[in-house]
Amino acid sequence: MTLSARISRCHEHCCRFLGAAGSLLGDTYRIALDATSAAKVVKAAGRIAQNEFRHAPGGRGKESVRFLSAVTNKGITLFSETADALCDRIYLVEDAYGASSRLLLNALRAQALESGFDLYTCYCPLAPFEKLEHLFLPELRLGFMTKSEHLDPQIEPYKIIRARRFTDAGALKKSRKRIAFNKKAAAQMLDSAARLLAEAKSLHDRLEAYYIDAMDFQKVDAVCSATLQKYEHILTSYGL
Repeated sequence: MTLSARISRCHEHCCRFLGAAGSLLGDTYRIALDATSAAKVVKAAGRIAQNEFRHAPGGRGKESVRFLSAVTNKGITLFSETADALCDRIYLVEDAYGASSRLLLNALRAQALESGFDLYTCYCPLAPFEKLEHLFLPELRLGFMTKSEHLDPQIEPYKIIRARRFTDAGALKKSRKRIAFNKKAAAQMLDSAARLLAEAKSLHDRLEAYYIDAMDFQKVDAVCSATLQKYEHILTSYGL
């Protein structure tokens, strides 16, 4: 019970650090958004869509929401190999602040769905309801991924789109100290979160030792077999 309570506290404190990091990065995003030409971003998205979505299947596409990255006990983990498995070509959007990439990917998402293409949309775990980071169109073997201060996809890009082409550098320069502070502090928050997750895992391993010694695995297997037999008709109907 003591170990379980310590694990819960680690997770609670980790969530607070992640929330703080998300707030700092969100502040930088809002600063960058004020210095970003949305019209230029939408125009660029339109050109890309015109080239890539020409052979549209029609109707409206289906969307599946996923995460491709996470803050773990080993730091930020990104499953770039999933992108390589899904795509032959990947546009890489280099955006340190998350403003241009978010506008671009949301515009491409809307146009792809309207054209009838099915999508995997991947959101940032620090802003899971608003910050779109990656798009994948399996039918076209095509993807769009974001490279930021804390996320660096290990891929060979088909094309690179740099956010600075849409950004007023002079406007950003006025907030450079605040942006630098946010960057440093967010990195520290993410590092602290990862350390807490590592501590929680270590404590969980100790906790698991108690459960393993107390388990009757033969009884578990017996319950599993009985459950499978009870629902065998469902498994058979699905060819399993």
